[in-house]
Amino acid sequence: MADIALSSSVRSNLLALQTTSGFIGQTQGRLSTGLAVSSPVDDAVKYFQAKSLSNRAADLLERKDAVDQGVNALKTSLTATEAMEDLVKQMKGVIDSARSADKTQRTAYTVQFEELAKQIGKLVDDASYQGLNLLNSTASKLSVRFSDKSDSKLEVNGVNFKTSAFFKTEGGGKASAATQATLLSQIGFVGGTGFESYLVTDATQLASFNAHADKAINALDKTISNLRSESAKIAGNVAILQVRSDFTKEYANVLEEGAGQLTLADLNAEGANLLALQTRQQMGIQALSFAGQSEQAVLGLFR
Repeated sequence: MADIALSSSVRSNLLALQTTSGFIGQTQGRLSTGLAVSSPVDDAVKYFQAKSLSNRAADLLERKDAVDQGVNALKTSLTATEAMEDLVKQMKGVIDSARSADKTQRTAYTVQFEELAKQIGKLVDDASYQGLNLLNSTASKLSVRFSDKSDSKLEVNGVNFKTSAFFKTEGGGKASAATQATLLSQIGFVGGTGFESYLVTDATQLASFNAHADKAINALDKTISNLRSESAKIAGNVAILQVRSDFTKEYANVLEEGAGQLTLADLNAEGANLLALQTRQQMGIQALSFAGQSEQAVLGLFR
């Protein structure tokens, strides 16, 4: 089949119409995706610059997830220390209540005191978040990395708040109680097996009990003071992680904004372009029609 010959004017108008149709398709694509640069073909430099910024933002948001989990781990420990302080305060209250109690009541108070100490040990063992317990061993460590830099991180060492290491003596040393039953003798009630071993009716023993009770309460105050010191460290680390979490979030937003400035389309401008291109297309169709009128005139000669 022979090729159809087109006049130069028809071919020129047809080419212009095809070009306009291509621009219309490109503009419609930008309007539908919102991207002026969606592939390296559009603009290789901007595409890869934007991709680098987006990848950086994605990596930082992954770090932020780890930071947020670190905050939760520390908050778990912080919540546990608050509960532990409440239990120690109850132990102080038990000692004060035993001052004016009879032998039967003191026996019950001894059991209650030992149970409170036991519950502190159980609470420490339960203060775990995703398998990490920062209160039951000095070998425990929380390590949170903020970026791909090896030194950009926060490390929090654990403490040993088990019964054998948690309680303090009146002088501030470690009580080192092997069991809850031996705790009383190490915090002030030296040689005693419990509150009930002191005779209520004997003035000398009552005075001795009160003196030992004062020592025990002072020891528990030292314990609370040490607990609050460790809690303050934990709270300080929580504040650091929260600041880093907020910074990472804002930083990632800045990176995403920068990537968008390189690739996002101006929808108002693209909409105006589409309208202009559609108008040009209609005019091209008319121009193509005019270019064909001369050939139609030749056809009229054969009629």
